[in-house]
Amino acid sequence: MTEEMVTSSGFPPMRTWQEPTVRSPGGGAEYGDMIAALRGFLDDVAAAAPDTATTVALTEALTEWAARLAEVAVGERRQIFARRLDLPGRGQTMCPNFIPVAGDRQRVAGTVTFGRYFLGGGGAVHGGAIPLLFDEVLGRLASSGDRTPARTAYLHTDFRSITPVGEELVVRAWFVSEQGRKRILRAELMHGETLCAEAEGLFIELRPGQP
Repeated sequence: MTEEMVTSSGFPPMRTWQEPTVRSPGGGAEYGDMIAALRGFLDDVAAAAPDTATTVALTEALTEWAARLAEVAVGERRQIFARRLDLPGRGQTMCPNFIPVAGDRQRVAGTVTFGRYFLGGGGAVHGGAIPLLFDEVLGRLASSGDRTPARTAYLHTDFRSITPVGEELVVRAWFVSEQGRKRILRAELMHGETLCAEAEGLFIELRPGQP
């Protein structure tokens, strides 16, 4: 999906979605490369049927890396994972890899391709991964621009058809209304002309000092 395709559908060019106003927690471009490699690794693990020797070797390697990472562990406020707003999914692998293409403070559109890691069965994405995608996209949009951050109060998801693994899908999200601290947004997930799922979420603006 090109930016021209999105803007012709009524989504203004994106300005700030990948240009966060908050200071990056660090990690550099190399951290983004690592997260991308980790996403690919999880898809490969999900797709593999390794023999015993491979499983044992991989377990040993992962255990060694876990010990090395434990030596550089930090508190939540200093962690990089899930705080890199310039990266898909904020640099965390639990979120599907949503790539914004266009939008503004009222709406956003982009693409997502669910890898084998998100397979539920029969070539379909696991049902729990789809609300996770919607919560990530709507939550980011609800707190976009100069708005005070908000948290999810409810998220209602309707599954309309099978969401396929390994296919590029289109995600569109937009504001419905804002009243006081309440922000209502909607989103849809499309495979070509087929509506796979849609959602509505209520997000509540945080009070001063509220975490």
